[in-house]
Amino acid sequence: MFLLIYFSSGYVGLGVAGVLLVGVTALGKLTLQGKCRKCHPITRAAPEGLAERLRLVLERANLEGVEIYALEEYIPNAYSYDKNIVLSLGLFEILDDEEITAVVAHELGHIKNRDTLIFPLVAYLRVFMFLMPPLLLSMTWKFWTAIAGFALYLWFEVERSKFLRGREFKADDFALRLLDRPLSLKAALEELKYYEDLRAEVKNQTLPGIDPTIERPSKEERNYWRPSFLMFPTHPTYEERIIRIMNYINISS
Repeated sequence: MFLLIYFSSGYVGLGVAGVLLVGVTALGKLTLQGKCRKCHPITRAAPEGLAERLRLVLERANLEGVEIYALEEYIPNAYSYDKNIVLSLGLFEILDDEEITAVVAHELGHIKNRDTLIFPLVAYLRVFMFLMPPLLLSMTWKFWTAIAGFALYLWFEVERSKFLRGREFKADDFALRLLDRPLSLKAALEELKYYEDLRAEVKNQTLPGIDPTIERPSKEERNYWRPSFLMFPTHPTYEERIIRIMNYINISS
């Protein structure tokens, strides 16, 4: 993209693109501040059995300074940022202690693999890549530059999808090595898949009724500005992940 900018508009274009990239990154970092306002340290409420499981998996991960929080949100969800892991209260409604530990192990994989740093950077680059084609057109008034820029953006979307899917598999692989019972990650994924299928069934029903508010986006999920258009899958399907887990167990045994 920067080569296209240079050949079409020279150093002036590079300067404008640099300012745009810095601005998008700064805006994204600002929106990451105070990301867990409705969170509480999980140690306050975790049963003794779960607390012990989490302590053991944290020790095995060999990561210092990791904190685990419970989020006041009743949609099952888990995510990580910096060295923090957030588990929604809804997750505790559908998973048992062993499955919760498996989800934590997966998020520890993201932290270990530095995905909490990489994922936001990829998101900032995505916004930058999307904004460049119209900016190129406004600077050069040459349609070929906008078309070339959009083609590069599409290429970025494809590669981004492959990259992020691969990182999810890598986090699963790390989690499986931490767990006493790797099948607990498979069980957690099956429960989450069942819940999502149930949500889809309720959403698509034709009978009148009170529509649950589970589809409302959580404010905690609005981490940074990210376009929702032209969405390529960034997560593998539950089936793909479960198959990989079963292959891992079969090879290990």
